[in-house]
Amino acid sequence: MRPEPARRQNPLLRQWLLFGAGIGMALVYSGYILAWTRTSGTGEGSFAEIGVVLAFGMGLIVLCACRRETRLRLSHYASCLPLLLWLGMSFIAALAQGEGKFIAWLAFALLLFALMAHVDIARARLVEAFLVLGLIEAVAFLLFNREALFAYAGGRGRVSFDNPAYTLSAYAMSGGLLAAVYSFVHLGRARLMSLCVLALTVTIILGTGTRSVLAGVAASVTVLLTLGGGMTAPGGLRRTVFTGGAVVAVMVIVPGLWARLSQTLELVVTGLGSLSGANALERSAEGRRYFREIGLQNIADHPWAGSGFMTRQLDFPLLQAAQDFGLFLGACFIIAALLLPGLWSLKALRHGRDAEKFIAALFILNSPRLFLHGTPYDWVTFTYLLPVYGMALCRPLPNPRPDARLPAFWPEPIDG
Repeated sequence: MRPEPARRQNPLLRQWLLFGAGIGMALVYSGYILAWTRTSGTGEGSFAEIGVVLAFGMGLIVLCACRRETRLRLSHYASCLPLLLWLGMSFIAALAQGEGKFIAWLAFALLLFALMAHVDIARARLVEAFLVLGLIEAVAFLLFNREALFAYAGGRGRVSFDNPAYTLSAYAMSGGLLAAVYSFVHLGRARLMSLCVLALTVTIILGTGTRSVLAGVAASVTVLLTLGGGMTAPGGLRRTVFTGGAVVAVMVIVPGLWARLSQTLELVVTGLGSLSGANALERSAEGRRYFREIGLQNIADHPWAGSGFMTRQLDFPLLQAAQDFGLFLGACFIIAALLLPGLWSLKALRHGRDAEKFIAALFILNSPRLFLHGTPYDWVTFTYLLPVYGMALCRPLPNPRPDARLPAFWPEPIDG
């Protein structure tokens, strides 16, 4: 009796599947921009469209991503306990308050966590996928929001939608910028698409002058070049100089970028002074200082039980977690959202694969949000936080298989 021929994977099909998984992750991270037919709104009336894009992105991950091949150990479960405790208590509180928006956001977080724990997203072609989506987002921004560049109102770029919505858009496009830098420095691919994404996103980010995005980009690029081995790899220093030269060329060619960067850095200094109470020159930072003092007072009044779910929005997620639920659950959120992902990201930057380094840099890019924007329940927080958990849960075994396996429901071609 003839033995059954061994199954072999189709390399071309596997690469397309991994690219599809990367597109799915990029859509989950930033696809809400594509859900807006016009970006002149805040997105508040586009929850149905955003939900469709998120569902499509997660569907691509389910269909195309590789299955996790590691067995979860007790240490894995222990590392996830602070996050699951926080999500569970927040979801129960949102249900008790009848907050439909927060219920939907936290349900999305739980679903995305289950997905990240099941698939190995770090095997996907994330850099190429974020490049493609970053190009689309940058072109869409320039089509609908050209007036935002170099226009000033109260020290910020005057955009045709409000600041919270623009901040989301800027962070999303920064993912494309990070992918372009990674493609140049780490992968050594100076392709036309990478150059276009780099030029467009540098123009938009510097031209509109969002300080937290600029700080996140600077931090993430720095760790990629140093801890990530970008400058120390063979040819890395030459590619780093080339990338820096390309950025300088964009700033020279596009009029007004140098002046805009200078104004943004000046706003950083005045904003820090207003946040510390040394001056009251910057209204946004002054408002954050006021809310910070309210949050600290609420924590002092109710240190263990908390003041209650969404007593007041502070625009400081790490502080709001302790205000709403007390010091214990606040510490759980700090551990789950900042300390553990930060440690895993540093480890991935030193020893990880390309996609793992990119996921780590993406978390560092977005980490200013934990101090400056939104609430700990915002669904966008989980789009850059949970992939780090997926990376940590799916680390390869000591003797991993040489090639990623196709999803179980994709038939593997048989030679014979």
